Parts: sequence; C-alpha cells; structure tokens
Amino acid sequence: RYVYVLPNNTLYKRVNTPWQDDGKSPRDVGFRSIVFSGNIAVIKTRPGYASSLAYDIDSMNLDEVCGTIAGDDTIMLIMKEKTSRIQLIHGLEPLIPGIR
Repeated sequence: RYVYVLPNNTLYKRVNTPWQDDGKSPRDVGFRSIVFSGNIAVIKTRPGYASSLAYDIDSMNLDEVCGTIAGDDTIMLIMKEKTSRIQLIHGLEPLIPGIR
C-alpha cells in the first residue's frame, strides 16, 4: 500500500484544521510590491502566488485591465489606454488590501 508523506523538513507544517475566511482579516494573497512603466504594472508576489493572484485579477473583469501574464513570483499587468495608476490601484484594492 502506498502513502504520500511530506519530507521531514521544518518548512512543511501539518494543518489540523482547514483555514476559514471569517471576512474579518484581509486574505493573504502574497502581494509584495507594484511598480509601473507606461501602461504596464509589474506586481511582485511571494514565490508561488503570482499565478493565483493573476487569475483573481483577470476574474474581476476590471475596466482598467487588458490582461495579465504570470510567472512564479511576478505578474505583468497591461493597463488599458487612458487608465491612471491611481485608477488601477483603486480597482485592485478589494483584492489586495493595502496595495498603496
């Protein structure tokens, strides 16, 4: 009989109870920083978080966003023309609390 076992490493931690979103604390989306160059925003995340964050951004269907491309810890976000950086930040704020 085969059993999947995590490596004996302190980075792996067994969780006895699943995490539940009580709506009181902001969800950790792994956000680190955002920088702009023209109509491109580069969002840095913790390793492994970029893909899911980009998916969430695309799912929001923001008027300010053309689309995203994600790697492991970096997202390239293309802003629509005539969109200001402030407009984009306001649009992302529900997903990324404290993005400012």
